[in-house]
Amino acid sequence: MGKGPRNYSQLTTKRLYSLSGNQCAFPGCTTTFTSPENDTNLSNICHISGAEKGGERYDPNMTDKERASYDNLILLCANHHIATNDVLKHTVSSLKLMKQNHEKDILKKIGTTDILNKYPSSLAVVINHISSISLDNVETLTSTNTYSPDKKVDYNNVIVYRPILEQYKVYHGKLNKIYSEIEKQGSFKKELLLQNINNLYLRAKGEILGKVSTIEKVRENADKLIELVENYLWELFEKSPNAKEDIPFEAVNIGMKIIIVDAFVRCKILEEPI
Repeated sequence: MGKGPRNYSQLTTKRLYSLSGNQCAFPGCTTTFTSPENDTNLSNICHISGAEKGGERYDPNMTDKERASYDNLILLCANHHIATNDVLKHTVSSLKLMKQNHEKDILKKIGTTDILNKYPSSLAVVINHISSISLDNVETLTSTNTYSPDKKVDYNNVIVYRPILEQYKVYHGKLNKIYSEIEKQGSFKKELLLQNINNLYLRAKGEILGKVSTIEKVRENADKLIELVENYLWELFEKSPNAKEDIPFEAVNIGMKIIIVDAFVRCKILEEPI
């Protein structure tokens, strides 16, 4: 794959479309991107921070890789792609919030229980991918504590990810059963997965907070930290040597959310309440 602000990885494109609900992210827009009747795709992959110098909301400090990343892209119809060129009305932060709100609504509509029942191996697929690479270059936290998700959300001041944590915390028990079956087989996948997530959280802390990370700094950046860990996990998923199973990406996406929330409850992401 070549380099540039419009060279999106296959995984980035899959993530965008799997959480688009086949619909423009602009509030109130009912434009659907594709239909069974024809092959026309009405979606526009739009940059939140401009792809090139002179573009809307262009950030000279970003790399082309960052410009082409999932965090900097939003799916819109052609009309709203033009409408969002109004940089006074549509800022970087407002477009990111637009995307986040749209994806949260789509996750609710997808019907998590139905997808997991239809594709019960989706959680195992994500576990296999993330645990297939060992990250042993970062000191790992040894905490095995678990806390009430609500207590930990409040302690770390999570705002944007709060609805996702609330929605997926109920699957903590289901994931525990899968982990138990894995352990019965003598596998260390659970430990490798949780260690990788913890290592990625420590890496995110270093990138966002620097060398000195106080609880105040964590609280100010809680949502950014979770978001960065999630992006790191998708990069790990993409690098996995395991063969990609034939499971709809919507199911894989939900599996990833459940594993992130479970790791949050197990204190592998963000800080333990005192």
